[in-house]
Amino acid sequence: MAYTTKQLITLVKNRETIPESGAAYGEDVLLEFLDQALKGFIVPAIETTLEEHFVVSMDTTMPTQPPYNGVSPPTNVGNSLLIPGESTGLRLRDVYVVGTDGSFYNLPRLTPTQAASQNFGNATWSLNYNNQTNATGGFFLQGNQVQIFPYGLASGKTVRITYQRAPLDLCLVTESGQVVAIDYNTGTVTLDKVLPWKGSILWPTTATHLNVISGVEPHDFVQDSSVPTVVYTSYAPINDIVPTVVNSNFITLNPAQIANVKVGDWINVAGKSVFAMNIPKELVPVLVQKAAEMVLESAGDREGQQVANKTFLSMIGLAITQIAPRVIGKPIKILPTNSAFKASRVRGIGLR
Repeated sequence: MAYTTKQLITLVKNRETIPESGAAYGEDVLLEFLDQALKGFIVPAIETTLEEHFVVSMDTTMPTQPPYNGVSPPTNVGNSLLIPGESTGLRLRDVYVVGTDGSFYNLPRLTPTQAASQNFGNATWSLNYNNQTNATGGFFLQGNQVQIFPYGLASGKTVRITYQRAPLDLCLVTESGQVVAIDYNTGTVTLDKVLPWKGSILWPTTATHLNVISGVEPHDFVQDSSVPTVVYTSYAPINDIVPTVVNSNFITLNPAQIANVKVGDWINVAGKSVFAMNIPKELVPVLVQKAAEMVLESAGDREGQQVANKTFLSMIGLAITQIAPRVIGKPIKILPTNSAFKASRVRGIGLR
């Protein structure tokens, strides 16, 4: 079952017997509780399983770096990139440099002190550092920036980062439209209703940016068919698209982008979703329970809140055992490339 925010709100009301006329617990309030429970409890709990539920990749082609003249530090360099704001906790999973053949090489994380101790950047240093065997290439962090080290290591190359993409902010179904028909030739999508933000679109000067989310679990972004998917990378999502025409409940989008959109998918304002995206269905009751507990706390029912919290802790503990490990078969042990066993096989003196 696809749980939209309308259905989630109904479940919260039913769990705590909240009257429909309760102004203090209107849909906006309950939606906020659900969103806080999602971001503050459910997502962190899923991430503790270390099973890559939210991990995606992003490739960035780094600019060619200007030469180092040996006199002063290079300027106007493109040696850094930003951690995406959609990353949970503004964290990275890994950083790679991608070769022209599609192979990718993990860059270790360095501290600024480790980078400085290698003495790159002094008056005798040049871009011949690739021939210096004592160099340790990698990256270090400066605030929300990833600095590639040493300078020029990724010049003209592709840098791939992986990170855990947070679910979008929840929104009411009245703010989003479900696709009921599609004309793939013209890119015209028919929605189930006229949306409240329809009148705010004044193409091409001030446009409402939209996303498209699958109506099928686990409710991820629909793939942008106009962007080729590179091997070992995540597909390009339709997470920020601008309509060319809006007429009542008809929205015209780029036909090349929406070839994968299907009837039943949802169009939302960019950054929002009517689904708790990529949340395993086993955790939906846990999300509802936590939101209901928040209702009791806001109502000053301390005793009821404590009982609800005990139920929540029990539910989330059982749910986590259902989603980890994601592969329950016997894992194959992979030997490290520098193991003695592997080395002996290469030399022809080990097992064959």
